[in-house]
Amino acid sequence: MTGGWRVGDSGVAQVGVKSGGRALLAAAWLCCLIPRAGEAGLLQGLWRDPLFTQDLAVRGAGQVWNRHPSGLPRAKAPPRRVFAQPMGLAALTAFALAHNPDTRVAFANLQAAADGLGVADSAFFPTLSFDDTASRTEANTTTGFSIPIQNVNSAALSLNYVLLDFGARAAQREEALARIYLAGFDNNGALQSVALSVTQNYYQLIGEQALVHAYRQTVREDRASLDAARIKQESGLATISDVLQARAALAQARSEWIATQAQTRADMGGLAEACGLPADQAMPVMPLDVGRLPPVVAPSLRALIRRAQQSNPGILAAAAQVLANRATVRADEAAGWPSIDVAGTAGKRFQQTLGPSQNWSVSVDLHVPLFSGFKNAYQIGEARANVRSAEASLDAQTQKIDMTVYQDYETVLGARSAAGAAQLAVASARASLTAIKAQYKVGLATMLDVLAAQAALTTAKQTAIQDVTTAYVQLADLADALGYIGLPAQADSKGGL
Repeated sequence: MTGGWRVGDSGVAQVGVKSGGRALLAAAWLCCLIPRAGEAGLLQGLWRDPLFTQDLAVRGAGQVWNRHPSGLPRAKAPPRRVFAQPMGLAALTAFALAHNPDTRVAFANLQAAADGLGVADSAFFPTLSFDDTASRTEANTTTGFSIPIQNVNSAALSLNYVLLDFGARAAQREEALARIYLAGFDNNGALQSVALSVTQNYYQLIGEQALVHAYRQTVREDRASLDAARIKQESGLATISDVLQARAALAQARSEWIATQAQTRADMGGLAEACGLPADQAMPVMPLDVGRLPPVVAPSLRALIRRAQQSNPGILAAAAQVLANRATVRADEAAGWPSIDVAGTAGKRFQQTLGPSQNWSVSVDLHVPLFSGFKNAYQIGEARANVRSAEASLDAQTQKIDMTVYQDYETVLGARSAAGAAQLAVASARASLTAIKAQYKVGLATMLDVLAAQAALTTAKQTAIQDVTTAYVQLADLADALGYIGLPAQADSKGGL
């Protein structure tokens, strides 16, 4: 067999075959695979996707991945409840805390953190293990001599315990304990978030329901005005203009009434979702007492800020993060020190044709880290930087909550004062409407006067409802910043916080 070959400019072998062509072609084909074989191995270069995993991807960018994997878990549908009586805010909050998925997530995270402490504590105990090996062997020599089959069984019990680690285990335990603190405060924060969501949705709903009632009364008043205009128009004491104006006002009142009813249904869905129920769950709730103002905030602003600094879960969680990061620093520092372990092993070996043999050993191991490529030094530097970051976050969170308490405190005072003024405006508008209606009957006022007075009363009712609900929501925001789960449980003798 003769032949020649050369490498062209492209780096691909070019073969001229005179004899034995198939062998040379095969060699040239393998040479073509050499560049790729250098990257992924010769056999791997033969196939781009030998396990066909790319079949699970899309063919190109911008295409929809339309796989429907089987076995994916599905969320449990929220259970439906039957409420025999109207629910107040306290009952709704208690129900939501027990059924909202966010509270279950926080509880599970807290349980996981508690188990993490158990993992850290386990390092203070010795480890004990049992190993058993059984084998059956047979061998033949090159001369044809057969060694008899050997049955061997070996059992061993091993004990290992860390005597000294310069505080590494203690630091890990402190970090795990700080993680429990962090998860606990996060749990409280989740409870507060759910309670606040229930409160906001509750007052939004009962405020809309109060508006529905107000618009229903407006429709009745406008219908009565339309009837009065028709009577006067038939008797020649009013023109068709009065009837048309009264009819337009009635249509507007009906439109607002219908729109508010739709908004009430939407708000009911928001409250149901906050309580962990289906969005279309109907829940009877206690109506809003427009004439009742929120309780007075009795403590001073400075006292409220101090309480928030001591009780707000966000501040406490930031403080727990500082503790966790400090423990990490101590653990990383201890990793650079020597450690001493003691180990013991005892076992027994059973071998065919031989008597059982016993073995045991006791050892003390000294581990001295000398050089790790500066890894430990950088870990310590990273951990110390994380401590400084956590301390700065604690300061930022504290300042944020201080500002929140200040703003909520001022807003609550203003909203409560506005609600009181709005109640006076409602009483004044109602008296004005009564007087103008009496004047209209005797011809001393026009239909425009009646409709203007009716519109003024409706606006005053809207403002009063909005101011009262705003005052309660702002009070809930203040309670949330102070660390309350929902609204304060009790008020003082003067109705104060």
